Amino acid sequence: MYALKTSLLYLLLTVLSATCLKAQGQSQNNRFGNVSGIVSESIDGETLIGVNLLIKGTSLGTSTDEYGEYIIRRIPVGEQILIVSYIGYESIERTINVISEENTVINFTLKPQTLEGQEVVVSSQASGQKSAINEQINSRTIKNVVSAEKIRELPDASAATAISRLPGVSLEGGDKIVLRGIKASMNAITVNGIQLPSTSMNDRATNLGFISSNMLAGIDVTKAITPDMDANAIGGTVNLRLQEAPEDLRFDFLMEGSYNTQDETADNYQIWGSVSNRFLKNKLGVFVQLNANRSNGGGDYSQAGYSIQNVTDEVLPYGEAVYAMNSFVYGDQVRITEQTGGNLILDFKLSNTKIALQNTYATTNNNYSGHLDRLLLAVGERRFDTDRDISSKELLINALQIENDLDFMKVNFSLSSARSKKDTDLRYGQNNSFDFQNGTISPFLTNFPVNERLLLTPEDIYQLEFNSEYLESDITPTRGERQWQEFSEWQKVAKLDLTFPIGITNNITGEFKTGGLYKTSERENGQDRITARIAENPTLSNSLAEEWMRERGMDPTRPPLFSDFKNYEYGDGRGSNYLGGDYIMSQVIDTELMDQYVRLASGNGIDGWGFHKADTRKNDYIGTETISAFYGMIDFNLWNKFRVLGGIRYENLHSDYDANMTLTTHPIDGNARIPNEEFDTPEVQFVADSLTSIDKNIDHWFPNVQLQYKINANIDLRLAYTKSLSRPDYNAIVPSVYSASSESGRAGNPNLKPAVSDNFDAYLSFYNNQIGLFTIGAFYKEIENMFYSEARLYENLDESIIYPSLSEMDRINFQAPSSKASITTFFNNPYPAHIRGIELDWQSHLWYLPKLWSNIVLSINYTRSFSEMDYAQTNYKQEQDCSGRFCIPIAVPFDTLRTARLIQQGNHLVNMSIGYDYKGFSGRVSYRMQGNVITRVANRPEADLFSGNSHDWDLTIRQKMPLDGLSLFLNAMNIGYLPNKNYQRFKRDPEGQVLNNLTRTSYYARRFQIGLRYSF
Repeated sequence: MYALKTSLLYLLLTVLSATCLKAQGQSQNNRFGNVSGIVSESIDGETLIGVNLLIKGTSLGTSTDEYGEYIIRRIPVGEQILIVSYIGYESIERTINVISEENTVINFTLKPQTLEGQEVVVSSQASGQKSAINEQINSRTIKNVVSAEKIRELPDASAATAISRLPGVSLEGGDKIVLRGIKASMNAITVNGIQLPSTSMNDRATNLGFISSNMLAGIDVTKAITPDMDANAIGGTVNLRLQEAPEDLRFDFLMEGSYNTQDETADNYQIWGSVSNRFLKNKLGVFVQLNANRSNGGGDYSQAGYSIQNVTDEVLPYGEAVYAMNSFVYGDQVRITEQTGGNLILDFKLSNTKIALQNTYATTNNNYSGHLDRLLLAVGERRFDTDRDISSKELLINALQIENDLDFMKVNFSLSSARSKKDTDLRYGQNNSFDFQNGTISPFLTNFPVNERLLLTPEDIYQLEFNSEYLESDITPTRGERQWQEFSEWQKVAKLDLTFPIGITNNITGEFKTGGLYKTSERENGQDRITARIAENPTLSNSLAEEWMRERGMDPTRPPLFSDFKNYEYGDGRGSNYLGGDYIMSQVIDTELMDQYVRLASGNGIDGWGFHKADTRKNDYIGTETISAFYGMIDFNLWNKFRVLGGIRYENLHSDYDANMTLTTHPIDGNARIPNEEFDTPEVQFVADSLTSIDKNIDHWFPNVQLQYKINANIDLRLAYTKSLSRPDYNAIVPSVYSASSESGRAGNPNLKPAVSDNFDAYLSFYNNQIGLFTIGAFYKEIENMFYSEARLYENLDESIIYPSLSEMDRINFQAPSSKASITTFFNNPYPAHIRGIELDWQSHLWYLPKLWSNIVLSINYTRSFSEMDYAQTNYKQEQDCSGRFCIPIAVPFDTLRTARLIQQGNHLVNMSIGYDYKGFSGRVSYRMQGNVITRVANRPEADLFSGNSHDWDLTIRQKMPLDGLSLFLNAMNIGYLPNKNYQRFKRDPEGQVLNNLTRTSYYARRFQIGLRYSF
């Protein structure tokens, strides 16, 4: 509350000061006037974004906004020369007459740059590229752009795919954005400047699978944030710009179908349509958009599990231990998603005011089956399982935005609401909790002693022959389980920005901008789990499904048999092309039958299986985060050579979370005490509440300095220093306590600090009509207080960890953990993380080549990044305790410090595309390589997990049809159909070398899409 009052007082003083300045400057206004207008393209009349306009001989200038509009203020009266320039188009110099205290409207039409005598042709891809180049050049900060023209004329399959083609951008999980090696939960995703809530159960990451690229008017990736932006973005901010209604009636309709060659599915489609118009003499704009799509796909993978082996009496050096294969998994993922959504955007424009109302809704229905064939080589078992999840996610955004231009001040005010939530219909089989097995018959024809498993490779497993008697035996589950997961997040934001133009001289101009923000975010997590001991008491476990089982010839007095639930057609259908056709996946559960059984037998948690109380309550929490912020910044243009942007931002975060203390009394059935939920003595409830409730404030200041130097008309240098942060993930800061047993437990850490980063950027850009845009960039980040999860001994926990102490355990009357109990929690790293890299980017339209080649459009970028962080870890070594009558082995903890990369940081990232336009034809071939991404940092370097190089080829073709506005398109994605591979580095032989050992091979679908688009 104090921070909010301070912010409001600051804004009030700013407005009062500006009013006084306005009054003092009234007498000078008669010496100045304004010029405004619209800049459009000469061929099709489309407005141009990012056109540079400058009064010659001064620093008075601007660039066109997203509507192609511009205004230059406080121009000295009389004749002036206005220069209009735009990369890829002929520049204009026009003499204008500026009238005192009046606004002169002058519109401009630009012609594309061509060779003398050559026909002027509008190239759709070149137009999109030029728009992006000019937006990037005229930006006041360091950012990359995907333009509206590029999205409209030759769109990518998804918004995430379009963003991933920019330098320094990669994808996590297929639709979450990683910026410069900073994982997705540490970056911000906004829509029209409104930050989206998390779409994850545990972290702050936002999936972009909700967002269709067709609904966008452009994408900005800001890598050096400014003080008027949220500071919660260490990697950067991705802003998705939505379309608004242009003039005249517009209609756009797209319909496509696609074929997945891996899974041989053709029931995939996308339907998208929009209509817009302006009314009341173009004052009122209405844009309506609806979309629906269905995707039937998934991924195939095989995964080897390795464990450390003591094969000698010597202790091998840290990082050189010997590992042997102890398990192997065949996994076939079937993911059917159905998405629907829409936008209703209204805007009302007056002479100096614009009011916009944005409404966006998106929902995703997910039907997922992860079929698993697990080979436990070390113990000689084979198990079959299905990881099942039928759930839905929703996203709803409502926003009111008001822009008012008072000449001496611009006022932008917005109110917004953004909600996300997940609901579960059916979920079972997670963490191998519902697997079919038979422990009495070996599934293998041979045993696998350690000396053989030291040498096993995935190729050996592919050739493995099985004992045919195993599949004929009674393969049954030992337990049954069903889960529900729900979460919701609701963000409400009020934001005010005030901008004041400054004109010290004709060569020293700029603006002062200030404002504030008040945001509340309400978050609620819930999880339920019910279980049954099927093998021990099948009659009771099957009682609610008895009739259904008898109708299908099953015996309800016995556990379900794998032979009764097996999908016998899978190996001839979807499983026949498993792992690129190298293996047939045939031992698969029929999910339709299993779904029916689980729904009936479980009784939906009412009459059937019993609640696993520990798992049901341990992840429940409710919380609110409130952010109050204000900022001030200046942006000066000096002699049209130097541009200086500087300022500071203040943010106060107030966190209020309530979670549960879950004390397990029976780990199998999940019996547990929940002291803060159940009636207990006041003292017990006091102890529980004190540990599982948090109410705290934390403040941060964020300085920001950015410089731009125009070396000449075609070269500029940008330098930036910014400070930003990333708040810990929800599962890290929620004050939950979970005692699984006297030997293990888990706790959140509400005392975690946000990770804070000092960011340094340098960019050198070369641009003209021939080069296009060539950029060399370098970046460096030093991040303090990175947070990570680790298990430590109970006796070594410090006071900042909320896991109950011995005295607190005694006060709540519960068995204290042993001193050697393993407690998993979260810590701030006392050692900083460092990430550095270079980005090269070249975008060019080769219009100056002979006619056959003049329609080529190139885009090439390369990112090389490096990161390192010293991980403070606790490990254990075996020693002999001979203090008693006999010597016994004990685990002795020791602290280690090892250097490794940041999670999700890749070493190399390459994007290349070549496009060609000829009359009504447009085509583009794209290539992407992502190299060596680390996905897990473990307690030992041998267990770290990293990817090999992945390669993707895509093709997009569009042909305009004879009917005006109708076009046919074809997209081919993942043409090469190359596997992705993950590795671990360890020894297989004590005397051998440390090797790259293949742990996982994954295949993802090749897709062909064909469709029609009609626009007028």
